[in-house]
Amino acid sequence: MAARSTATASDATPLSGRKRTVFTVAMLLVPVLFFALAEGVLRVAGYGQDYPLFEPVENHEDFLVQGREVARRYFVHTEDVPNSQYDYFHRVKPDNGLRIFVQGGSSAAGFPFYYGAAFPRQLEQRLQQTFPDRMVEVINTSMSAVNSYTLLDLADEILEHEPDAVLIYAGHNEYFGALGAASAESLGRNPALVRTYLGLQRFRLVQAMRGGLAALARARAGERSGPPSNTLMARMVGEQQVPLGSEVYEAGLTQFRSNLSLLLARYAEAGVPVFIGTVASNERDHQPFLNVFEADTDEAAYEAAVRAGRAALQAGDAETARRRLAEATTMDTLAADGFYWLGHAHLAAGAPNAAQEAFLQARERDALRFRAPEAINESIRALAAEHGATLVESEAHLRAVTPDGLIGQTLMIEHLHPTIAGYTLLADAFYNRLRDTEALGADWSRAVPDSLARPRHTTVDSLAGLLRVQQLMTGWPFRPGEAPATTLLDVEARSRVEQIAVDLYEKEASWRGATDALATHYATTGRFDDAIHAREAIVQEYPFLSTTYVDLANLLVEQGRTTGDAALLLRAEEVYAEALTLSPENAAVTGLLGALKLQRGAHGEAIALLERARRLDGTNTQVLYNLSGAYALDGQIAEARATAEAVLAVDQNHAAARALLASLPQ
Repeated sequence: MAARSTATASDATPLSGRKRTVFTVAMLLVPVLFFALAEGVLRVAGYGQDYPLFEPVENHEDFLVQGREVARRYFVHTEDVPNSQYDYFHRVKPDNGLRIFVQGGSSAAGFPFYYGAAFPRQLEQRLQQTFPDRMVEVINTSMSAVNSYTLLDLADEILEHEPDAVLIYAGHNEYFGALGAASAESLGRNPALVRTYLGLQRFRLVQAMRGGLAALARARAGERSGPPSNTLMARMVGEQQVPLGSEVYEAGLTQFRSNLSLLLARYAEAGVPVFIGTVASNERDHQPFLNVFEADTDEAAYEAAVRAGRAALQAGDAETARRRLAEATTMDTLAADGFYWLGHAHLAAGAPNAAQEAFLQARERDALRFRAPEAINESIRALAAEHGATLVESEAHLRAVTPDGLIGQTLMIEHLHPTIAGYTLLADAFYNRLRDTEALGADWSRAVPDSLARPRHTTVDSLAGLLRVQQLMTGWPFRPGEAPATTLLDVEARSRVEQIAVDLYEKEASWRGATDALATHYATTGRFDDAIHAREAIVQEYPFLSTTYVDLANLLVEQGRTTGDAALLLRAEEVYAEALTLSPENAAVTGLLGALKLQRGAHGEAIALLERARRLDGTNTQVLYNLSGAYALDGQIAEARATAEAVLAVDQNHAAARALLASLPQ
C-alpha cells in the first residue's frame, strides 16, 4: 500500500514580489475603504454638520455672518454653545473695502454689554470716521470660553476673506476655555494631539465617535462631583486647582505658546498684519478666587496672621497691617490672599508701587485660573516679536488712566470683563497702534482723538449687561459653596427704559426689537438725540437692511424740521442715499430723498429723483405733487401743469395739487 504524502507550509509556492505587493496594498486599503464607506453612509444619512465659520445671511445672500453653531466644533458636553457678536459683512470684499477681523474670548466679544459697547464695534465706528471714503468692516469672531485652540482653528477661514489686519485680544481662557488644560471640555494636554483632532472632526465618523463619547460622559456625570454649573463659566471648569508652577499650570502655558506661535506664523506667511494685545484683569478690587497652600504650611497660623492684618487695616493702622500681612506671605509663598490684602495695606500706607507688586503676586497665585497669569502676557510679547506681529500694550493703556496705576472696579466689572469705559480704552489702544504703524494706509488726517471717541451703545445695552453680571455673580465661583444662581426674572422695572432692558435680558425681546422700542420711546418723549443714537446703533448692527437707514433718516428729518437744523436734514439725505444703495427700486425712499433735495433748493437733483420715483410708482400722489412743485420752481411750467393734472387724475380731491395748478401761469 502506497504511503499518503502530507503537504507542509514549506511545500507551498511562495508569492511573487508583485503579488506580495498587491496583497499588502489590499490589506492596507481595507480599513481605509471601511472608513470611507462609513463616512459616506453617515453623510448620505444626513448625520453631522460642517459648522462653518461664516454662512450667507438669509434673504441677503450678498452678506455673510458667523455661523450660529460654529462653537460646536469645540464644545461637546455643552448644550447651549456660545455665540459671537454676529457682525455682517460683504461676501465679496468691496474695491474700497477695509476689512479687519478680531479674535478672542468673552472680553473681545464685549461681555456683558456686547453690541456697540464691545471694543471692536467702537473701533469700527472710529475707523469709519477716519476713512469716510472706504467701506470699513470690523468682523468680531470672538466667543466666550474659547482659547488659542479656537483662534488657530479659525485662521484659515478668516484668511479666505482677505483681511487687511487681524486683531487678537486673548489669553484668559487657556485653562478653562474649550479644550484647555483644566477644562471640562478637555481632550488632554498634548497640543499637537488636540490640533489633530480639530483637523479631523469635520469628518462625520469622528463626529459620531465624539457624540458617543459625550453621551457616555453624560451618563457617568452623576458619579462625579464638581462646582455648581449655573453658568457657562462654572460649567467649563474641569480641574479647579491650578497652583502656580504646577504641571497643569505649565501645560496651559505650553498650549498657549504652541498655538499662538502657529497662529502668528500662519498670518505672517499670508502677509496679513497682526495686532495682538496684552490682556488685563481686575487686580485691585477682586480678591483671589481660591487659596492653595504648601504642604508644610501651618494654615491656622497663616489665617490668623491674615485676619490680624485685615483687622489692623480696617482700624486704620496701615503699618501694623503691612507687618502682619507680610508675615503671612512668608509663612506660605503659594497662598494668594495674604498678598492681596498686603496690596491694600501698601495702598493705605501710600506705597502704590509696592501695592501693585503685591496685587500681581496675588493674581499669580489665584489657583482658580480665570485670570491669565503674567506669563501669558510675557508669551504674547515674545511671540509678537518673533513673528513680526505688532504688540498692543493694552494692559498698560488701561493702567495709565487708573488711580495709582492699578486696574480695579473703575475699569473692570468683576474679575476681568471691562466696564464700558474699559472697553473704550481697549478700542483706543488698538486704534492708536493701527494709526502709529500706518498698516491701513498713511492718510490718517481724519483721525479721531481718544477724547472724542464715543461708544455707540444704548442705555438698554448697559442695563441688560448689568443684569447679566448680577446673574453671573449670584453663584459659584463668586459665592463659593452656595447653590446655583437663581434667575433674575423677578426684576422690577421702574421705568419704560428699564422694562425694555429687562425684556432684552429675559429674551422676551430681540436686541433689534428692544433697541427699536427704545428709539420709539425716546422720540415720543422728545429725547431726539437719544432716539437718533439708538437708530444709529441699529444701522451699525444691520448694515444690509435698507429699512434701518430709512428709520434713521425719517427721525433725522423729523428732528431737523422741528429744530430748523439744516445739518440734520443734510445728514438725512446721506442716510436715504445709503438706503437706496441697498434698495434702489424703492419708490417711497426715492421720493423722500427727492423731497429733501427740493426743500434744499436743489431743483435739478430733486426732479431727477422724483421722476425716478414716478417711474417706479406712478400712483404716489405725494411724489407727483412734489414733482409738480419742483418743475414749477425750476421754471418748467408746462411740465408742472401736466404733473399737477396727473395728481388730480389719481385723486380728484387733492386740494394742494388743485391749488398749485391754479397758481401756475397760463
